[in-house]
Amino acid sequence: MDDLLKEISLSGRVALVTGAGQSIGRGIALRLAKYGADIAVNDLNEETAGRTAEQIRSSGRDAVAVQADVSKSKDVDRMVDRAVEHFSHIDILVNNAGISADRPILDCSEELWDRHLDIMAKGTFLCMKKVAPLMLERKWGRIINLGSYVAQLNCFTKSFGPYCAAKGAIIGLTQVAAQEWAPHILVNAVGPGDVETDMMEKEWQEAGERTGVPAAQVKEKYRKRLLLERFEKPDDIARVVLFLCTPLAGQITGSHLIVGGGLPFTV
Repeated sequence: MDDLLKEISLSGRVALVTGAGQSIGRGIALRLAKYGADIAVNDLNEETAGRTAEQIRSSGRDAVAVQADVSKSKDVDRMVDRAVEHFSHIDILVNNAGISADRPILDCSEELWDRHLDIMAKGTFLCMKKVAPLMLERKWGRIINLGSYVAQLNCFTKSFGPYCAAKGAIIGLTQVAAQEWAPHILVNAVGPGDVETDMMEKEWQEAGERTGVPAAQVKEKYRKRLLLERFEKPDDIARVVLFLCTPLAGQITGSHLIVGGGLPFTV
């Protein structure tokens, strides 16, 4: 057991987690801190980022909260510079920041399309471009991008056109970056399924309003399609991110690991 604990220890590592003020991002930040990493906590909301950082500090690890909009290059530059100023380096980058809206293509505005692609696809690109040179200089790095079960063959789901487009772009970026930055940086994606978060509750509410079905009934329909018969929690995703940061995953790069509770490949 002692050898296994050494294998999964992140002692001495520094992680930057975007969108870590709540939900999946917060779960990832707390899980990485639990196993020894110090964390730069990013969120668009300064208050929620601060709460996550405070919880990490109270657990005995160091943390700094950095408010930034990852869709803006100046914000990304400032965020990364602040993290490096505080910790001196970044070993792990988790691109988690994202949004989602239940909206058929014909009802989707240009603004909503741009927000999805800017925050997720562009944000992932900007953060990787800023952080990767620092990792290459140190000849070690781990980048984990948040994909989705929808970003796989035959699983793009109706009413989520901008979301599917953004997540598909992230998987493409992940696979190209894994080739360009090998062997020093391992670049992977983790694809959540239906995670029980405030964002998913909002999706179920929107779907219910659009179809005239109670949100609770929509939620139960989603649950029934899961082979494991339960929704995921943020920590279910966080544990897989942790795995990809450890030597246990030392031969994995360019992958997209689906953590979907047995979601079917067609929805």
